[in-house]
Amino acid sequence: MLGLTSVCVFLFSALALAVNSGYSFGALVLLLASSWLLWKRPRLHLQRRDYLLMGVMLAYFLIFTANMLYHGDPARELDMPLRVLLAVPVLLLLIAYPPRAAAWWSGLAIGAIAGAALAATQYIPSSPFRPQAATSNAIHYGNVSMLFGMLTLCGIEWAIKQRHRIAWSVLLLAGGLIGIFGSIISGSRGGWLALPVCGCIIVVHYARTRGKHYMTGLLAALLAVAVLSYIVPNSPVLERATDAVEDLKKFEDSDNVSTSVGQRLEMWRTALTLSNDHLWFGMGRNGYLEAKKKLSAEGKMSEIVLHYTNAHNDYIDSLVKRGIFGLLALLLLFLVPLTLFTRALRHGPASAQPFALAGVMLCTCYMIFGLTTSSLTLNIGIIMLVFPMVILWAMLRQQERIA
Repeated sequence: MLGLTSVCVFLFSALALAVNSGYSFGALVLLLASSWLLWKRPRLHLQRRDYLLMGVMLAYFLIFTANMLYHGDPARELDMPLRVLLAVPVLLLLIAYPPRAAAWWSGLAIGAIAGAALAATQYIPSSPFRPQAATSNAIHYGNVSMLFGMLTLCGIEWAIKQRHRIAWSVLLLAGGLIGIFGSIISGSRGGWLALPVCGCIIVVHYARTRGKHYMTGLLAALLAVAVLSYIVPNSPVLERATDAVEDLKKFEDSDNVSTSVGQRLEMWRTALTLSNDHLWFGMGRNGYLEAKKKLSAEGKMSEIVLHYTNAHNDYIDSLVKRGIFGLLALLLLFLVPLTLFTRALRHGPASAQPFALAGVMLCTCYMIFGLTTSSLTLNIGIIMLVFPMVILWAMLRQQERIA
């Protein structure tokens, strides 16, 4: 079973961006394998922290489901929160049979490199088409590629302690930087916001644990990536940043919502206005869409954003559809794991810190991604949050046991 979980964890990341729905294969096999626990019944030695993490996932599912039933939303709405619930038996499986660390880190690096390589073949300077690798959306490809880049950089501390430390370090550093590169060529501006925040966290951590020379090296590498991505000819960063400034100016000057930024601002404004009268339980999906149609017919909302089924912001979307309780469930899904990983990073053994740092990166990235898109309304978005979360937590717990 140990070999199976290792293979699945490797394939989960390695295929995620280079094969259509590649992330689903490893996740599905892990879920099916979790049924083995019903027969084998291994001793899990669960702690209060494990129950807390599982409790948050269960609470998210129950609040989402109760709200869906309350508003009479279509059954397909259950699809996304169900994936959060299904991560619970996978967590128990991985605690019982932890995957090898090499499978996790190599899968991340290869996944980031393979996704960026495919995206690079799709990249055409100044073209309206944006690379999306094997995903169906450039925004979510860019976000996951940035996530993989950040997570891979967290493994360098693990790599330098391995037998072939130079090869591992080169692989993980290449995976990290190429993952960031993939996000850059995707033109997904929301994902870029995670780079300075997560970069600072990584730099500070390595400075604290490895010394200032590590901080200097990593900081120089991240700054070099940022500068080069801005100054190279036909830079997508320069082009997209300029577009964002112009879009914002158009919205401020003439309330222009025909641009990308203008549409987001209109969606946020509309959703916040609607949520004022449905603060506690929200409007549900159907209620939200019907209210948008009414506002559009009355001329109080631009028809341009009528076809969007979410508010392009995880927090606002949860608030307008599921109210305060839904927003609280979302925040708990982010903040409780973030707190658990942060405590492990500060007080756990050195061998567990790369996994704790990666857990902090995972939660931080998703909290930032959710500011400009609804990450958790798509399959890739929800799976790439909860499954890496349980994988990292299981490997962290393993390192704590053997330390």
